[in-house]
Amino acid sequence: MKLSNMKKSETTEQIMLFNWAKNHEQILPCLSLMYHVPNEGKRTNGSVLKAAGLKSGVPDVCLPVPSGEYHGLYLEMKFGKNKTTDEQERFMELLWQQGYKTAVCYGFEDAKAEIIAYLQEPGKMPLENCLNAPWIAGKCDGVPLPGQMFSHEICRKCKKHNFTRQEAIVEKNMASVAEYIKNPIVKDIANLSAGQPMPYTTMENTLETINKNLALLVTGKQLSIEQSAAVLSVAMDAYEQAQRRKEKRA
Repeated sequence: MKLSNMKKSETTEQIMLFNWAKNHEQILPCLSLMYHVPNEGKRTNGSVLKAAGLKSGVPDVCLPVPSGEYHGLYLEMKFGKNKTTDEQERFMELLWQQGYKTAVCYGFEDAKAEIIAYLQEPGKMPLENCLNAPWIAGKCDGVPLPGQMFSHEICRKCKKHNFTRQEAIVEKNMASVAEYIKNPIVKDIANLSAGQPMPYTTMENTLETINKNLALLVTGKQLSIEQSAAVLSVAMDAYEQAQRRKEKRA
């Protein structure tokens, strides 16, 4: 039977959840570990299954992946006016005592939100943004800054990020520069492309500062003249693009 022909229920919502997980395993490989615990319903061999380890109250869905302070995530799926049973409440309390996150979810959207919140890493791009970004061959195009020459800094630091053309030019030509020197320059260029100058100055002065910093790297033989020119060209394009957007808004 097709999902579209099935009456909306706890089962159809759970099927939607696992379909969603399957479609996003490329982005979140840990979703491939999520599984359903088939402990519901009446069975003719119920006594045999209980003797073999079947238990009442076990949550419907398990994601055996540690995150933050928890060892894993258990979800009890409900639909409509259905409520958790005493056995389910007791089992979830025991799981929580053992360091597992538990939640009761009313439908697919509720369960999806719970999983995304559980897997969210502090200081990283919101997973919802990552899931909605374009992905090609296991690489993410990132969440773009205004102007779209550069992505957000968090995206640029991600191992799965697919550099834009401008990002690739900067990274290629500054590959030999120490990270603590390179990163502030790249950040200034990216912010410039979004129309954000350095603090307490103008976009023109920001461009000039970037130029001076690149010149210092040439003097210190950390960059060649050609490499410096390539990076400065991106910075100039960023400045001009931001100026054009500013003029359009005026």
